[in-house]
Formats: sequence, structure tokens, C-alpha cells
Amino acid sequence: MLVPLAALLLAASLAIPHRMSLGRARPELAIAVWGAALVLRAALALGAAVFVFRFMPATELFGALTHWCWHTALPGLSTHLGLNGHAVGDIAVLIPIAVLAFSLLTVGHGIVRAARAVTRFVRRTAVGPGPGGSVIVEQPGVLVAAAGLTRPRIIVSPLALTVLDEPELRVSLEHERGHVVRRHRYVLLLAELLRALGRVVPGSRHAVHEIQFHLERDADRWALRRGGDRLALASAICKAAELRCATGPALTALSGSSVATRVRELIDGDSERPDRGPLLLAIWLSALALVFVALLPAAALSPASAAVIVEHCAF
Repeated sequence: MLVPLAALLLAASLAIPHRMSLGRARPELAIAVWGAALVLRAALALGAAVFVFRFMPATELFGALTHWCWHTALPGLSTHLGLNGHAVGDIAVLIPIAVLAFSLLTVGHGIVRAARAVTRFVRRTAVGPGPGGSVIVEQPGVLVAAAGLTRPRIIVSPLALTVLDEPELRVSLEHERGHVVRRHRYVLLLAELLRALGRVVPGSRHAVHEIQFHLERDADRWALRRGGDRLALASAICKAAELRCATGPALTALSGSSVATRVRELIDGDSERPDRGPLLLAIWLSALALVFVALLPAAALSPASAAVIVEHCAF
């Protein structure tokens, strides 16, 4: 009875952020909510892999699998491949761990490749220094972006310098500087790695998308706090979205996530909702995630229950 209730509680907790409107919550709180949800998803995926590895061998199903008469059911295959129940069981318990490791390595490799590609892109297309410490790159479309992972640089395209007026360009550069100063790239890096671990749990990709959206909102607010005009920023975002060019995966461009929602918020002005609900949800999800992460080492090191003894079939 306890296990179904715990599963129901976890499912309900993970579903709450998808049902709650966080579009007008403080970006930091919204990022904390979705980040905790990603950590919880990753912990659940790791917990499932640990369960299969440590406790599955003690179940009747595993005993039946490893002691099944494979040479009788698949005589040709088992003879040529040396297939036996114990080998099948060993492979079965390692599959979840192998899948998680492969997913993590694949995403990590993709991030490294993307970062290197952006570095090469900036070096290849740079034509000279731009306003506000930026770098002008030879690129079509309106592009204002923070490029790079370890040493990010703000880049602008020639068309952006032509299309954006002075207030729009200034607030656009401050927006991108907000991404750099507040280290949003590392938040996205961690979110992608957590998604790689928890992708088997539904909603992981959507959680990363929401984090991207609220990081853009956070950069918008940074630019406004630095003296930028909200209408100029809204206009710059619209121009960048309308005349956007293809950007690399590690570029945090001005025309980022959910343009219409961001522009509407900028035009409407500050109308934040109370922080109580998002704050309580962030605390709750963080507590659940911490509990699961803390229990993982104990579960991995705990002795499995007594193995089920199943007689081998007679040859």
C-alpha cells in the first residue's frame, strides 16, 4: 500500500508545475521549480536503475528468467551463441544502467561539440570589435547573442547594427550581458545533463524548455534593471525574431524562447503574481529530490533480499 501511495505522490508532484502558471512568477523561483523537477526526474531514473541492479535478482521473475530452459526454447540460438539463463540475467540487470550512461555520454559529447563549433564560428566570422565590448560577426539576419561556454562573448551581426536603433541596441547588449554575468549557460548545461538522466520520465524535455524561457525572462529583467527601456527591448526582440538567422546550439540569442509571451510581459509592465505558491512548490520538489538523492547510495549499497531458489530444468 505504501509503494502505490508514494508513486502517486511523486506523479502528482511532478505534474503540478505543468498545471501551475509560472509565466508571471519571479524567474528565479520558476527556474528553481523546474530545476528541482528535473533533479527529481533524474533521481527517479537512477533509482529505477539501482532497483533493477540490486533487487531485481531477488525476485521470482528474475529467477524464472535465469533458470528458464533456453536450450529447449531456442535450441539453435542458444547453441551457437552460448546463450544461458545466467548470461541473460546479467545482461538484463545492466541494461538500465547502460542506457542511462549512454544517454549521459551522448548529451555530454553533444554539448562539447556544440561549444567547440561556436568557438570556431566566432573565430571564422569575426570582422572586428562592436559596441559595448561586443564582436561583429559576418552573419545574415539580426543576431545579438552570447556565444560560448567557458569564455562567452557577445556577438552582433551587421544587420542588427543597422536595424536596431540606439536604445534597442543598448538594451539588447545588456540582455546578453545578463546571460553572461548571471551564468545562465551553466544552468542550461546542468539542465541538459539532468534531462539526459531523466529522459525516461515524461516531461523532462518540457522542463528544459521552461528553464530556457525563464532564463530569457531573467535576462530581460537584468537589462531593465541596468536602465534599459522595456518598450525598446520588446521592439528589439520582435525585430530579432522577425529577421532571425540560424544560430548554433550554444548561442543564447535575443530572439530566444517564447517571444510572444516575453513581449507581452514587457509591454504590460510589472504584474508579478504572489511568490508563495511557486516558493512552496520549489521547496517541496527540492525536498523530494534531496530525499531521493540521499537514499540512492543507501539503496545501492544495501544487501538485496534473499535470492529466490528455482530448480534448473532437467536436461
